[in-house]
Amino acid sequence: MKTHSQHERSHASAIASWSAAAVTPLSSTVASSITLATFESGVALRFPPHSKTLSRSVGGFALLEIILALALFSLVAVGMTRAIEAIAKTTTLARQEAQVLRVLESVLAEVAHQPELKATSISFNPTADGIDASASIEKIKLITKDKVELDHMFRIRAEAWITDGRARRMKRSMETYVYSPHSPI
Repeated sequence: MKTHSQHERSHASAIASWSAAAVTPLSSTVASSITLATFESGVALRFPPHSKTLSRSVGGFALLEIILALALFSLVAVGMTRAIEAIAKTTTLARQEAQVLRVLESVLAEVAHQPELKATSISFNPTADGIDASASIEKIKLITKDKVELDHMFRIRAEAWITDGRARRMKRSMETYVYSPHSPI
């Protein structure tokens, strides 16, 4: 078994014999970049560090890596685009829902705070956001546990919606009961 220093000496002698070896190019039928080197311990073929075969396979591998990276990027980009589209649609629907509820609460408050109530239906002009609303007032008969009728009680029902052409979207409704002592019976 060789020791470390013996191994270094044999390696150094191989390098020295390589540099002292006779280097002859091979025949013209073989690639001119391959050379035949003979030295004391034998014969060896020497290839240049960047042979055409090696560069083609490395170049092909790099092209394959680029194609795979672009395919992966495309998949991620399509997924992100769909996610952003879904987020935008959800945000729009949530905003529209909030607008309809705000109009609905305004209509209910406006009708409930009238000084006198009477059974009727009221339509409101569409808002700038395209939200339509209506309200209906009806006199109701409420009786307590003691069998006493409550006078001047009204139920107010409000509806609000977004109109798309002829269809009503996102129709919401609320109702409340109001005691109105100044209203006619």
